Parts: sequence; structure tokens; C-alpha cells
Amino acid sequence: MRITAAPFYAAEQMFFARPNLACTCILASMLTPEDVFVTDGYPKHTYVSFEEGKKEAELRDGLSQQNKIISISGPSKSGKTTLCNRVFGTDKGISRMYVTGDSVAKADDLWLEAYRQITDDTDKNFFEATHTERIDKLISSEIPLVIDDFHYIPREVQPAIARQMKNAASEGLRIVCLSVPHRGDDPIRSNTDLSGRFFSVTFEFWNESDLIQIAANGFPKVGFPSAPAFDTLLANEALKSPQIMQTLCLESCRMHGLDKPLESVTPTAALLPEIKTRTLRSYNYTTALQLLKQGPPTRGKERLDYKLRGGTHADAYQCLTAALRLDPPFLHLGLDELRTRVRGLLDDTKEPNIRSALQQYSGLFKDQPLPLDWDDEKRRLTVVDPHFYFFLRNTPEERTNASPKAAPRTAGYSPDTPEPPLGN
Repeated sequence: MRITAAPFYAAEQMFFARPNLACTCILASMLTPEDVFVTDGYPKHTYVSFEEGKKEAELRDGLSQQNKIISISGPSKSGKTTLCNRVFGTDKGISRMYVTGDSVAKADDLWLEAYRQITDDTDKNFFEATHTERIDKLISSEIPLVIDDFHYIPREVQPAIARQMKNAASEGLRIVCLSVPHRGDDPIRSNTDLSGRFFSVTFEFWNESDLIQIAANGFPKVGFPSAPAFDTLLANEALKSPQIMQTLCLESCRMHGLDKPLESVTPTAALLPEIKTRTLRSYNYTTALQLLKQGPPTRGKERLDYKLRGGTHADAYQCLTAALRLDPPFLHLGLDELRTRVRGLLDDTKEPNIRSALQQYSGLFKDQPLPLDWDDEKRRLTVVDPHFYFFLRNTPEERTNASPKAAPRTAGYSPDTPEPPLGN
């Protein structure tokens, strides 16, 4: 356990008066960086009321309305679950029922898990109870049912669950659904069975001032020197994600080991490279990044290589991946901006067909959630998973003077054919 000076200063007089009691109190009150900066769970010491408490107020407003399903929708890792933990607490079956969408393969799975959390051996077995009896039991618990990652429930199962939720909410069960929309298509809000039956709480990515507040709240609690300029540097690297900000703050402390008092650290930009390297250990998107760099399979015909500044070569997908690493970071980037980034990398008279490469992105990740989403109609690339984007930006790039071998090619696709006009 790291020992910081702050608790000792506060207990100095007590120590001389009653040393045994003082030592006990000091040890009980000390916080480690792991206590303060929570990267997976509820950060009770560094919780920040997003947008000055607006989302808490909206959620409570929704709870006050009878027979409404509350839909909390927003990007991945934007604080939706943390908001519910703040308002409802974290104890399953006591402060709320909590079910995740990836555990639901059929409609009964949802109600079985919720029922299990609030019953014991003295209650009627789930499979012996009628559906009405099950819902009545959930209502009698007087706690909400929180369904996290609703979008992970199979599409073919969602309509049946939506109808059951609508009826349960009409009977008085408080239901809160958390989901990540795909191009604005939210699985709750776009469901016709729930039209007029939900109350919306919409999250966006965090602003810089809220991210900075995580550092401002947490660093003093572990004795790390307060430096607004350093906090701002971390916030800029956090890519609008509170979870990444928590990890960056944690590694800012942990990088000094247990021997160096945090009070003696000078927080400057020179620490940032090691902090980011250490933060990378929390995220492993190696497979997804490899898919991005390799592109879709080919069928015999090799892709063209393009000469980069510095003498290396890369194909269209490798050029695009390199362009995504560049500063400044983004959450949305248009086609023209992407082209400009790629041109800045090239030392070649020809250019790759960036738009055609982007059109293949959804197919690359068909068996896993999309970390990046290309909307061809809007000509815009969106970061869906900030953790993946952090990994992409900060993983050391492989450098080789040899052109990479082409993988097998998709029929009918050519990343080297001329791009159609933007208006097409």
C-alpha cells in the first residue's frame, strides 16, 4: 500500500496525544490510487456529475413518470452504467435488479435472472410461476429492473421482450434499458411496440471540463500534486471517455512504484509517453487492429503499394490506418479530412481509393462489434469504441521497407479504382 503525506498532516496532533488510536485512524483513511481511480466499476471517489448533473436529473424525472420505460442511450463507455449505479446503487436484488443483454438468448432468460435476484427458497420456483406471477413478484420488490447493453440481445428476440416490457411497465414495474445506438437506430426507441412508452435520456461523449474534473477530484486524495495543465493533457488523450481518463490517472500514479512518494512527483508532459504505454496494457484490440490494417481477403491479385514519406510502402488499408493515428484525435471525421491526412503521408504521384476502402469496414467486423463505423451516405467515419481508438493511436506502428503480402481478395472490389465524385 502506498503511503501519502496528506493523511499524516491531518492527524499530526492526534498522533502525539493518542498514538495508537491515531495510527488506526490513519491506516483506515488512506486511499490507494486503485481505490480512487476505478477503471471498471463505480468510481465513488471520482464520480463526476456529467453535464453538471443534467443526466441524473433526467433519469429521476423519468422515474417519476408512471408506466414509462426509461431508455438511456449513448456511445459505448460514456457513463450510462455509472449513472445507474449512482442513482440506484450497486447491490443486485437490493437496490436494483441488473441483467446484461449478452446473457439473454431468449425472452425467459431476462425474467429468470431478474426473478432469481429477488427471491429465495421460500418463493415459488420461476418455472412453476405464471408470467403474471413473476412480474407481480418483481413489482413487489419496489426496485427497478436495469437492462444493460440491450442491443446485445438477439434482434429476433427483442420484439418479444419489448412487448413483455411494455405490459410489465403498465403494471408498475420500473424498467431502465441501456443501449448503444447504431447510426442513431436505437433498439428501444425504434421499436414500434414501445412507441410512446419510453422516456429518453441521451448520452454523448464527455467534454474536456468533465474529464478534467476526474483528475481534479482524485489526485488530491492520493497526494498527487495538483497541476491543471497536466490534467488537461490527460483529458485530451482520453478521447472523450471517462473510463480512459480513469485509467490514465491511475497509471500516472502507479508508474512511480511504491518507493517514491507521490507528493514528490512533478507532473509534466514528459510523463505522458510512459503513462500511455502503461494504459495500453488495459486494452487489447490486436485482432481488430490487424483486421483494419489487412483489409478484406483478396483473391490472387495483389494490392498496389504507395510510397510514404521516409521511404516505406503501404497499401490502401495501411495508409488509412496510419492516417487514423495522426493528431488531432477525432470522434467523427469526414471523407475530405481523411483524404487530406492520407495525402500528408504520401510521397507518391498516385493515391489510394480511400472511400472504397472505408466501404469495406463493416464487413471486416461482421463477427464482432464495430469499433469504427463508416457512413457512406454522410461520408463520415465515427469512432464507436474509444478504447479501440486509444489502442490504435498509441500502439507502436510496425515499420518495414518491404511491401506487405496481399491477403486473398474479395471479388469485384478494387481499392485502386478511381473514386466516384463525392455527390454520387
